[in-house]
Order: sequence, then structure tokens, then C-alpha cells
Amino acid sequence: MKWNVRTLFTGEREELPIQDTLDLSGLEWSGEHPLVKPVFVHGAVTGAGSIVVLRCTVEYTFEGSCDRCLAHFSRGGTLEAEHLLILSEADSEDENAIVVGDSYELDLDDVVQTDLCLEMPIKRLCKPDCKGLCPRCGADLNEGECACEGSETDPRLEALRQLLQ
Repeated sequence: MKWNVRTLFTGEREELPIQDTLDLSGLEWSGEHPLVKPVFVHGAVTGAGSIVVLRCTVEYTFEGSCDRCLAHFSRGGTLEAEHLLILSEADSEDENAIVVGDSYELDLDDVVQTDLCLEMPIKRLCKPDCKGLCPRCGADLNEGECACEGSETDPRLEALRQLLQ
């Protein structure tokens, strides 16, 4: 959704409350769509003189498949965001500032989507101590030990094992 922030830049208003529900289910991340549930955003855009700042809290639910055991998981999260809003890139040396331009429109969907992409985990795990799958039989090691007998050495590493004896 686009929010018009003209009154904050002109000084007619000091604060614009923000409360929105965003549908970011189309966002693709590593071949999955992790934000299938609505994303809630609340906060405010405040103006003091020529400085206009967006401060908001983003509440989301991240869903995906674990990189170690392939189990589906869902985890809620909260992101605190703060951005300086400017009219043109010449107005600030801050490369993270958001340019609203002559239209004075803040595209909240785009800002939140960018912030969430930067927050996404590189390694998706169902839990921090996930044991993954047995490389030989494929059993989920989080549910218990597998039925594999002994620890068979990978034939490619046999020469290294002989060096270490």
C-alpha cells in the first residue's frame, strides 16, 4: 500500500500513524514462498522540520523446509525498522534512505519486503540443534538413532583414515 507523506514534509502534520496488513505471499526466497500468512505492520512516520522518519514494527510468520532434515516448520518473528525518508537522492548522503520523490508516496509493501529479505535466514533450520538426516539410510536423526550398523568410512576417505592410524 502507498502512503502519502506530503503533509509531513510541508510541516502541516507531525505524525502519520501506520497500521497495515500486507500480503507478501508472492515473495519467493530460495525456491519457496516463506510468507504465506499476512504480515502486520504498525508504527508511525514522523516529521520534524525537513527530517521525516519511518519507524515501524513488522510481525510475520516464516514458513519453510529445514535445510538439514527437510521437515516443514513455521516460526513467528518481529522486525523493528527505521528509515529516513527523502525527496531526492541529493537530499542525503545516507544510502539507506528511502526516496519518496515528488509524488510524496511511501510504498510500504516495497520497504517491508526489502527489510524482510534482509532478515531471512541463510540457513533455514527447524530448530538450532537439528541433527538432520542419516547420510546412509536417510532416517531423521531428530527422532532417534538410525538402524545403520557401525560407521562405514566413505571409500574416498580411506587413504586419509590409513594416514591417521
